[in-house]
Amino acid sequence: MFSILVLVALFLSQVHGDLIIKPSGTSLTRDQYKSFVASCSGQSNSRVIGWRSPQQRDIPENEHDRVTIERQSNEIRLRIRNLTTEDQGTWECMGVDSTGQHTRRSFQLMIKVPITFHGESVQYAALDEAVTIKCHVQATPAAEVTWFKGQDKTRIDGPYYTRVSDGLRINRVQMSDNDTFWCRADVLETGESRDFPITVVISKSVTEPRITCANPCAIEKKTATLVCEATGLPPPKFSWYYGSADELRPVKDSPVGASEVPKFVVRGNQLTINYVDETDNGKYSCHAYNEYDKKGQRAEYNLNVIVPPRLSPIPPIEINLDEHHPQRVSFVCRVERGSSESLSLEWQYLNNTPIQMTNGIFIDKTQLEAHKLIELRFDPVRREHFGNYSCVAKNLADSSYSIASLYIQFQPVFVGPDINIVSTIPNYRVVMRCQFESYPPPQIQWIKMSRTVQDPEGRVLAVDVDNGVNDITTKQLGSTLFESVLSYTPNEHDFGLSFECRALNPRVGRHSYTLQRAEPPKKIRITEVKPLTNGVEILVQPPETGGLPLTEYIVKYSLTDKADEQPQTLTIPVQTSSDDQQQNSQVLKIEKLKPSTSYRFTIFAKSRAGTGQQTGPSTFRTLDRQIPDFKIVKIDENKNETCFNDRSCLIKWSIESDGGAPIIRTEVLYAKAKAENSFETDGPISTPVPIDPSISEYEIHDLKPATNYIVIVKIYNEAGAAEQKLRITTLKEKSGSMTATMNPLIKRYRQNQPSKWVIIGIVLGIILFAIAFVAVCVIIRIHRLGGKNKTTDSDNQTTPMMTATNGENNSQQNEYTNGHPSKKPKKKKATTSV
Repeated sequence: MFSILVLVALFLSQVHGDLIIKPSGTSLTRDQYKSFVASCSGQSNSRVIGWRSPQQRDIPENEHDRVTIERQSNEIRLRIRNLTTEDQGTWECMGVDSTGQHTRRSFQLMIKVPITFHGESVQYAALDEAVTIKCHVQATPAAEVTWFKGQDKTRIDGPYYTRVSDGLRINRVQMSDNDTFWCRADVLETGESRDFPITVVISKSVTEPRITCANPCAIEKKTATLVCEATGLPPPKFSWYYGSADELRPVKDSPVGASEVPKFVVRGNQLTINYVDETDNGKYSCHAYNEYDKKGQRAEYNLNVIVPPRLSPIPPIEINLDEHHPQRVSFVCRVERGSSESLSLEWQYLNNTPIQMTNGIFIDKTQLEAHKLIELRFDPVRREHFGNYSCVAKNLADSSYSIASLYIQFQPVFVGPDINIVSTIPNYRVVMRCQFESYPPPQIQWIKMSRTVQDPEGRVLAVDVDNGVNDITTKQLGSTLFESVLSYTPNEHDFGLSFECRALNPRVGRHSYTLQRAEPPKKIRITEVKPLTNGVEILVQPPETGGLPLTEYIVKYSLTDKADEQPQTLTIPVQTSSDDQQQNSQVLKIEKLKPSTSYRFTIFAKSRAGTGQQTGPSTFRTLDRQIPDFKIVKIDENKNETCFNDRSCLIKWSIESDGGAPIIRTEVLYAKAKAENSFETDGPISTPVPIDPSISEYEIHDLKPATNYIVIVKIYNEAGAAEQKLRITTLKEKSGSMTATMNPLIKRYRQNQPSKWVIIGIVLGIILFAIAFVAVCVIIRIHRLGGKNKTTDSDNQTTPMMTATNGENNSQQNEYTNGHPSKKPKKKKATTSV
């Protein structure tokens, strides 16, 4: 036991010896990242050797090190810059005494670390899964950690959450956990407390993306837009790449100048490629990811740029048609450039109608897929094949066309009008026209077939040369259709001659017209006679014209019982609406006849060739004259008509028939009814109100509310008056009606009142009189005060003092306001002795 005590004493003597450490104390606490210095010195019988770190490492002397020593006379200082947790522990100062024995002295250095949170401020949690919210707290002394949720910081307890060493475990994530969690650290030894908010975002992995593009997607020299569609929580982000999986190259916005359009534009899940061409063909991929699912997923899209079709030009073909030797021609339509996808070739007419294989036309499509061409063949060639044909190429990008022209030289062919005889009268102009189909364009002549010694083949007519020729015009109506028109005024010798229309290209085509004298019209055909009260309508069918168009109809009519009287004559112009007068029926009207009377009439037609044959006498009897037939418009025949107002009512009627005579006038009358279902009047009937015959409604005013009335409508013609009655009931009085009733009373009251200008004049007179009266009073008052103010100088000296005294005495008296004592506090007088 004694030996143990001796060893302890020897140990203590070595440790403590005669070394002195400043600052004193066996335990020191310092803040992290601060600087620290300690001094170790010896006594007269001891010497300091150096310092040793908690890691049992001797500290060297190097002023550039973070931890170093500084030697001074009989003293070594320990200097630590920027304290860290590694510096925490026991630091020893070592020395030696005069006997050569080692001595030591030490102190415990504690590094104070403030509360520090290690964790993301935004963390993601998968729905319906177990997730740990990371929050690692570093502090010295150690901190106590608690958890809260929401902006109101509700303490977290319960079976849904479990505290773990590195955070808070959510046993099963729900949508309610999409909130802010608070990690709170408290250091009780120092009183430090801090909260760290962590936003928990409910998350889902990114779904498999899908790239879509419009159809067609990419057309050469246009814009293609790829859209990557994927979902996730939070919403996914997108990156675009080009190439295969082995050589992916990111696609980014192409930097260009301010006035240029970039090649690639990336906007979120969209990739836009401008001015696409065949070099843009290839595989594009989209990588979709979010903060929770950083790996994400990828989708690919093969871009195929579609090139619009371009056709080779088709040279025209021109042949000379030979009816005796059939010929064959063909056109080849070839695609020079363009995508084969959905490519189609078709021959069409210029009106966009597909060409059908008929009438010697054949279409060969056997080489479409192999060589991208189709053939249009004419076998044999016919005159009607002349013209232009269109080859149309289409694919998903666009369409284009090329024109194939087939020119066929053929003999002129007469196509119309299909007549051989032209009728007219001497010195009356006649027009002859002819149409030819021809290629090349023909020269058309008109030949008068009057064979003479000078002109044995007939005379070619010319304007301003031959008598009777007014004009000759020739024009082209179509690609191969031509027309020539001859305007000619014949004389007596021209009738019976032929006029030939001749076309030369240089082959000849001809057609002849025989000129004959026109005859008067034949007898017309009466198809219907419709008698009226004051007239008749006769439907006639035009007769055979005799060669010239009809000009007028002449109707002669008279009373049946007065056959000796001269009949009246009515001339009616012929109405024409088509080229064929034979199809134009016309109604002939005779007006201003007597009613209930028998008439006879005859009709004949006229043309420039003369008067036609007259029809046999026909008879008819006009209808009896009657009063008008009309109806009052009612909603219910068995009930009174209810008006839509309390003081007026709108009456409407419709005229079924005027009775065979024009309506002269209309009148409306009304009176009170004795009973609701009676047409007996209670009191006098109102004065008739005349109404224009063209109007079929009238609104009655100034009626009484909730009253039954009888309304009478009369319509007159020459035969008399037609009358209809109607029972009406006005509505109950409205609030606005009282105002309407009072308005006349108010107007009469205002009329009895004096004019406003009279009132204004009276007021101005009173004001002027008051001003004059006040002015006189002021002058008199000034005159009186001027007489009282004539005093001596002594009076003038004492008067102010008296006035002041009086003022003070008055202020001490009870004051009254509106008959009541004033509540103002009395002020004490200040006395001053001099």
